[in-house]
Amino acid sequence: MKEEFNNATEKLDYLTHLYERSVIEELARNRIQQKKAFSLLLIDVDNFKNVNDGYGHAVGDKIIVAVANKLKEATGDNGLVGRFGGDEFMIVVPNITEYEEIWQFCRDLYKSFDGLSVPEYPDIVITITVGLSRFTIDGDNYETLFEKADKALYRGKTKGRGCFIIYLDEKHKDIKLLSSKDAAVNSMQLHNQIFKILTRRNNLSQSVPALLKFLSTYMMIDHLGIQGKSKLLFSVIYPISKIKEFKWIDNSLISPNISESMGTFYVNEIFNWKLAGQEKMRDAADEQKIAAFCYTEISYGKTVYGYLRADTGEPRIWQNGTMDLLITCAKAIGMMLHEAKLEIDDLA
Repeated sequence: MKEEFNNATEKLDYLTHLYERSVIEELARNRIQQKKAFSLLLIDVDNFKNVNDGYGHAVGDKIIVAVANKLKEATGDNGLVGRFGGDEFMIVVPNITEYEEIWQFCRDLYKSFDGLSVPEYPDIVITITVGLSRFTIDGDNYETLFEKADKALYRGKTKGRGCFIIYLDEKHKDIKLLSSKDAAVNSMQLHNQIFKILTRRNNLSQSVPALLKFLSTYMMIDHLGIQGKSKLLFSVIYPISKIKEFKWIDNSLISPNISESMGTFYVNEIFNWKLAGQEKMRDAADEQKIAAFCYTEISYGKTVYGYLRADTGEPRIWQNGTMDLLITCAKAIGMMLHEAKLEIDDLA
């Protein structure tokens, strides 16, 4: 592949010693001009901002180098790896465009990150999200291929990160990519929408299930429901969820684990959750084939009414944006319960 572009050795990223973005772009454009098949992968390091904010940029740089080395090692002679910038990377994989083949390549790449960490900071879990497009299946120019790989990457982020997504027109063509400014505006509009849904109906028995249906469509989570004191209310199951039934879980297993600062209790992957004394909660989730969950306290002041519950049948990294949205909804429901002088179980 190296013979397909010029002066590549002069264009190495200063930190990772991978090729710069311009080299990968040049290779992609050359292959397009020569009508040679390839797949274009965009890779994001998950939750990298949290690492920089919590540990500092020096540690962040160590993470970037560890990811770069792993990408280069896992890709080997099958492709060319470059750093796009920040916590983003690109890979061009020549001649592999059939769905099954590129799926296997991505799976092997993704699995190579199992257990990856920086020795000095073993508590930092390093995962990646990958989005990809294929020439000529997804487009006949670089700009179109990049946009479609970016849409696949965006879908991976909204799905919960820690995954890879192969662009498919029938699934992803309607995804709209937002600028930072647009995303901020969109977030405000989303929170306004929540309060509109809760207040436009006559009573909470109508508005709460309407809100859960809206969240289910927006967040694409397998299950959303309200965990009452003695029953599960208003379950909404995403249409393509493999789990078709969810049951109430004893609140005594949830309440001791709720974070005082955030009012949440979440697990990204139940199979790797081995905290002492949590066997009953793990068994309760496992019985329903739940792989990841997030419980958010519905409260007002010191009164806890119940929990807004989100479950998935696959491991999911609960992102700050997703959790902020669940917290906003739970607080809004708690406030309205207080104003209506109702208990959650009264809504059934």
